[in-house]
Amino acid sequence: MEKFKLPRDMWLRFGCFLSGHNYQILSECSEASKRDQKKITSALVIITLIWSIIGFIFSNKYLNFGVFGSIIGAAFMATLIVQIERQIILTNKLNNWAKFFRVLLGIIVATIGASIIDQYLFANDINDIAKKKVYSEAIVESKNDQIAYNNTFSLIDSAITVNKDKIIQIENKISRLDKTVGAGGGGTVYDANGKVVSRQNGNRIANPEIEQLRNQQNSIIDRNNELERSKIKNEAEFNNAQKLKQEEISKRNPGFLKELNALIEYLFNFDPYPTALIFYLIWFFFFILIESLVLIIKSSDHENDYDKIVAYQQKIREQRLMILEDKRNASLGSDQNIDASNSLINSTPK
Repeated sequence: MEKFKLPRDMWLRFGCFLSGHNYQILSECSEASKRDQKKITSALVIITLIWSIIGFIFSNKYLNFGVFGSIIGAAFMATLIVQIERQIILTNKLNNWAKFFRVLLGIIVATIGASIIDQYLFANDINDIAKKKVYSEAIVESKNDQIAYNNTFSLIDSAITVNKDKIIQIENKISRLDKTVGAGGGGTVYDANGKVVSRQNGNRIANPEIEQLRNQQNSIIDRNNELERSKIKNEAEFNNAQKLKQEEISKRNPGFLKELNALIEYLFNFDPYPTALIFYLIWFFFFILIESLVLIIKSSDHENDYDKIVAYQQKIREQRLMILEDKRNASLGSDQNIDASNSLINSTPK
């Protein structure tokens, strides 16, 4: 049974896959070209691994993609970084503008990377700050709800107070009224001398105005009782809503932007966290150097034989095209060439 053998120059093949170089050409080049390719491969592997980890952390923590989705996010981030680095690697001659934009992109990427890493490493401290912010916002929301609640209940209390005053006024009015009123009949009988012979009292009935006032008073009492029940019900609903809101707030996790704001406060709050900004700057410059690694390698290396072969192939192709063009012109003849050129210029598409 034959032993399993790894392909020759496996690292070189993998490096060509990452950088976009042609393995067939590079395999025939000198050791210097292969060495340059291996340096670029090592730089790409370092950058890709770091950004794969950052992509996994970001996808898992902030996008809630789960393990499988976070692996896809890490692969996407690695692919994106490789494609960005290829713009530098496959450029034959780097001008100052290309270097400037690559450094600018490196600064942006380093800021993002250092922020995500710090948010992950200092998660406990940053979460404490972020949750305090969340609780502060929750307190403001609770105060607003309490104000709205107080306004509603003050209106109900005012209506109840007004109705109670009306009940007292009606009761006072009733107390001043006679309980009964005359209903006619009765009178005094006199004799011929004008003396009172007999007296007969008239009929009396309950004062109907009192009954009307009592009905009005009972109606106001019923309305007050309804307002009291409504107040008790609304108060119970408000307390229950506040309780549920407190539970929701306690389970609320700060998002990326809240944690980012907390990170900024964490970095520039020197009193309890004097070393936070220093640690962030260490990560920042680390990412700057990592992002500039390919650019430094590409800028410092001299032109190797791989580059010369590629340039030579391009030159040969150009020469062949020129020879083919000369042969075509010679076969057509000068007059026919002029006629063909005029026909081509004057013709318009239909």
